Amino acid sequence: MKKYSNIVFLITIFFSISIFIYISYNDYNYLKRGYHIIDNNLLEKQSTMIENKLIEYYSYKDYVLISENSTSLTIEEFKAFLSEHDNVLIAEFSDFGYLFDKYKVNLNNNELYKIRYVHYIKPKEMDKYNIEQIEQRFWRAFNERRLNIFYIPNHEKRDLIIEGIKKRMKNYNKDIPILPKHNKIIPIFSSILSSIYIGTFIPLLSIIYLLSFFFLNGWSYVFLAIIFSFISWIKWKKDKKQNIFKFVLLNILFGILIYGTGYNYLLIYKISVIRGVKLLLIILPFVLFLVQIKKFKLNKKDIIFSTIILLIFGAYYILRSGNFGFSSMYERNIRDFLEKTLIARPRFKEFFAYIFIFTKPPTKFFSIFWNIGQSILFVSILDTFLHFQTQIYLGVLRTLYAFLLSYVIIRFIKYITFISTEVLYGKKHFRI
Repeated sequence: MKKYSNIVFLITIFFSISIFIYISYNDYNYLKRGYHIIDNNLLEKQSTMIENKLIEYYSYKDYVLISENSTSLTIEEFKAFLSEHDNVLIAEFSDFGYLFDKYKVNLNNNELYKIRYVHYIKPKEMDKYNIEQIEQRFWRAFNERRLNIFYIPNHEKRDLIIEGIKKRMKNYNKDIPILPKHNKIIPIFSSILSSIYIGTFIPLLSIIYLLSFFFLNGWSYVFLAIIFSFISWIKWKKDKKQNIFKFVLLNILFGILIYGTGYNYLLIYKISVIRGVKLLLIILPFVLFLVQIKKFKLNKKDIIFSTIILLIFGAYYILRSGNFGFSSMYERNIRDFLEKTLIARPRFKEFFAYIFIFTKPPTKFFSIFWNIGQSILFVSILDTFLHFQTQIYLGVLRTLYAFLLSYVIIRFIKYITFISTEVLYGKKHFRI
């Protein structure tokens, strides 16, 4: 059985590397097609009657752009609108864009294939941010979310924004770039191989996953990530050396497999959605908390203290993991700096988790929180690869950067601490 498991694992490694190369090559070709900025002078205002309601939109080349303020459009009216138009542009982060995020879960694939996202910035946001910040935002939309159509409303900053974008991003396209098609075999092969690998641990679970992929597709990606998070954690705890770099690579391998299962047109262009992402972020840490808390004979104060800490941390953790999370202008500037410097910005959750990886708990009781903190690293890496709209190589770079920077920073802190201790004790010769 062990020999069979090793063979499956080697096949998994070879397959993951292969699809990583193939998908990265496709992404490279996508970036070569460039981006397009909508010429506002060519937008023609149109209207149509649907179910006794006047719907306003714009025609642009061979597309129609739904007005960013069309928030009174119901799901039934929107479906009726789609039945009359084939190439529909929706402004991401517009008022209607947020409404569409709710509507798209009720659309069938034929309707979803008619839709394409456009990156948009509201005029009030153009007032709030400087040119460089706005330029970085459009760079991020193109390079991290595969949005290659930009809609910049009329504003006194518009010309300067376009000038800044064209200086930063050289591959401007006068025409709207056509989106490339994608290999439909990769998701099937990736899911089957994932199922076979899971079967080397729990055969029944592999069958359940495969059924979820074919019949509950929207939930299958998170379900697979949760399974991999538990496999990775169990392996980590059983490994005597606990070489963290080896487990970072293992989770990247799992992440590439997950990405392969979701490598389809609707997901990589963010038109469709996956379900239950928050479950991945909380299930492993929560299960670890429940399992560990039973091992300690705690009094009421300990239980209340640990529960309060977990709830506060959990609420902050979930809030910062979603699109509705908050961030200060200072943090935005740090993110922009990291993106410009490293191309792929490491995730802050992983920086936080590495504190628990590279340090030891002060007491046995605090090992509860240290294990939970360590588990965040594993789920965060897998969560990175659930962002199918982001190029796969950026996910790998982001994960490796987080490891390398965390390792260097923590080693530096330990070095400074050691030197400070030597100085305090008055030693003349330092042992490095």
